[in-house]
Amino acid sequence: MAQYTVKKISPKLGGERGTRNPNGPTSSYDLVEPMEFLYVEVIKTINKSVLNPITHACKPIVEITLGNYQSSTRDLPVGPNGAWNQVFAFDKSTADVLSVALKDGQFPNNTLIGKQNFKVAADIPSRVPPDARMAPQWYPIPSTVEGYHMELLMSVWFGTQADEVYSNAWFAEASLVSAKYVKNTRPKLYLAPRLCYVRVTIVSGHDLLASDAKRTPNVYVRAILNENLTGEVCLKTKPIESENPSWNQDLIFVASESLEGTVKFELWDLIGKGPPHQQCIGTLEKKLSEMTALKVPGAASALFYDVEPGGKIIPEGDTRRFSCRLKMKLATDQSYHVFDESTQYCSDYRAFAKGLWPGTLGKLEVGILGATGLTPAKNVEKQRNAYVVAKYGNKWARTRTMVNNKSPKWNEQYSWDIYEKYTVLTLGVYDNHHILSMNDGDHVPLGKVRIPLSLLQWNRIYTGSYPILVLGKEGLKTTGEIQLAVRCACPPSTLTFFPPSYAFATAPFRLLLPKSHYKSPLGFPQTDQLRELAVGVNCQNLARTEPPLRTEVVKDMLSPKNNNFSMRKTKANVARLYDFYTWLSSKYGRLDAEVRSTTDNTPKWITFAVCFCVLWLLPPLTLGLVVYLYPYCLVSFSVYVMIKVLVEYYKTWNGTGPPPPLVLFDVKLSRLEKLDDTQALDEVAEEFDATSAVDPAVLKMRYDRLKAMGAEVMVFSGEAASQFERFHALWTLCTSNAVVLICVLALLYPVLLVYYYFSLESLVKAFITVFVFKWVNFTFNRLDLPSAFKNFFRRLPNKEHLMM
Repeated sequence: MAQYTVKKISPKLGGERGTRNPNGPTSSYDLVEPMEFLYVEVIKTINKSVLNPITHACKPIVEITLGNYQSSTRDLPVGPNGAWNQVFAFDKSTADVLSVALKDGQFPNNTLIGKQNFKVAADIPSRVPPDARMAPQWYPIPSTVEGYHMELLMSVWFGTQADEVYSNAWFAEASLVSAKYVKNTRPKLYLAPRLCYVRVTIVSGHDLLASDAKRTPNVYVRAILNENLTGEVCLKTKPIESENPSWNQDLIFVASESLEGTVKFELWDLIGKGPPHQQCIGTLEKKLSEMTALKVPGAASALFYDVEPGGKIIPEGDTRRFSCRLKMKLATDQSYHVFDESTQYCSDYRAFAKGLWPGTLGKLEVGILGATGLTPAKNVEKQRNAYVVAKYGNKWARTRTMVNNKSPKWNEQYSWDIYEKYTVLTLGVYDNHHILSMNDGDHVPLGKVRIPLSLLQWNRIYTGSYPILVLGKEGLKTTGEIQLAVRCACPPSTLTFFPPSYAFATAPFRLLLPKSHYKSPLGFPQTDQLRELAVGVNCQNLARTEPPLRTEVVKDMLSPKNNNFSMRKTKANVARLYDFYTWLSSKYGRLDAEVRSTTDNTPKWITFAVCFCVLWLLPPLTLGLVVYLYPYCLVSFSVYVMIKVLVEYYKTWNGTGPPPPLVLFDVKLSRLEKLDDTQALDEVAEEFDATSAVDPAVLKMRYDRLKAMGAEVMVFSGEAASQFERFHALWTLCTSNAVVLICVLALLYPVLLVYYYFSLESLVKAFITVFVFKWVNFTFNRLDLPSAFKNFFRRLPNKEHLMM
């Protein structure tokens, strides 16, 4: 099972100072290994010969050779001034001599005009940002052909992946890639537009007329959202037969940022009882910018809108002009967060309106080091052009494509703002099929790695080799490993032992989602439907970038968790429930065995004496000693607790000591450790079967019914297990911080004692009154939002992320 676990690695990250700096990296590219490249920027060339002018048009070609690698400007487009403006990148350690040859491409064999050689160690300078870029120079090319006196404008220097030309360079290993498609191999950052809900509430229609005055119209409303970037999306209401129909139906669209689209409303009249023939009787168009922008939970006002006639409705010869109307609520719900990811793997919870965003907690920094053993499922000889896509929030990062390499080294670093630590970073590895042509098929996914940020401590660097696991009918397999360096960086505080900001201190207790999700929640089926619309909008937006982020890649990165019936998952969830029940039974069984079931009377008398003292003797003794001993005990407890908390906080904050192991998958918990068994393999294959192998009608009906019921049991048991595991984590947290609880109780107990000791009956009455008051839940005292404790409980760890 070692191939399914995260392996600890020790890369030589940039900016390390060794023993002088035990906290490690300090530079901006401190989570990757420095990679030195030889950059050659070729601008243009001219012929300065005036004595022997060339009798034909010269088509210059520059060929750059370093060791076994050769790059050329043969297929590059030439600018209006005859310039290429292209940067070529080579591995520094490839060879000792850089050769720049100038040829005339007008001849079949590309006649060599001249060549210029550079010694890699002596003639080429180094450049490290933030140094300014090297200024291009005119290099004379010694000519071997009469009539040529050529000079080449270029610059040569040593740099790293921190150089600004890195993202636009043409790397030597990709020299065989066509110049037309080399852009598909370069690293890019993509910023997907933020998404917003457009809520259209069709309330009612008034004075609707059919084409035939003797017939009552049977009308439904079709709303079409039209955006310039994402195309059209159509939704419609149910048909109602009436001149004044009342729909009261919500139609919710997903629109992208800038909100420059329009919504077109069409009233369609269904004619006839057979195959319906329909006729448009009215149209109306409204811009999204004209709708009510809701930034707080609520609803827009219902207004009447005049509808333009869609056909010849007024009888011929009638001079009256009659207009029907629609009563609607039109709003852009900017207080919601639009889910484009599965809720289990969500990387962002912010609302559309920027004014509702919480404060930033820190930075997520990811160094994508490399990968090893990439073995795609099919056609191993072809599928080895790998790149990585990292997604967090609406920011996507894509590394460069390493051509023809099963163990690529990217060493690229990216960063994101963290607004909520209870989120997930998703990284996917893909094989690029658009190297030589755009008709080579879709990009093939090799697998994904998801890292919950809640498992990471602040200001700690986690370096590891993460297995890329793929679960299929044949069982669990690894398609390689990806090496990552991950850190959640938090800005330092002005005070050593305290959080840096108010947002950081209150983050575990604030609402996970915007308030609208609690005030006016959307149902789970509706959320899934809107998520599919949001995925489509993201695909269309990212497909319009240059180079585009492929649609199949976006869909794979945003793919939801599979909730189909699985016997394996059901057994695993039952095992989780059994583990919690065993733990709970052991706690009660120990108490029962030591006190209730034992024949020894000593623990029984001790328990009874403690109970008697707490109920009858402790209150008067506490009242007598509170004036004398309570302040000293309180100060002692407070100082002790403060020292313990500050010491633990200092260790965590300053990153002293090794970080805890990062566990992403538990193969044993997922019941995937015994796939050699025929039954286990059959259960795994059952997850991917659409129907049963045996296809009688009755068996199919029973099998599908069993799958539907089993899916509900699986999801319910999984949710119950997650809640129990959170309770277990809360119990462990309270047990480990028992001193804190004792201090809090010591503070509260004398207050209650002083106020209610002389009137215990009043205390009981007050307690019952408050209970009944809260239980009846008066409307003026309702709290629709979850409490801080519920928000804290929701963030407690569980084992759901370990399930595959």
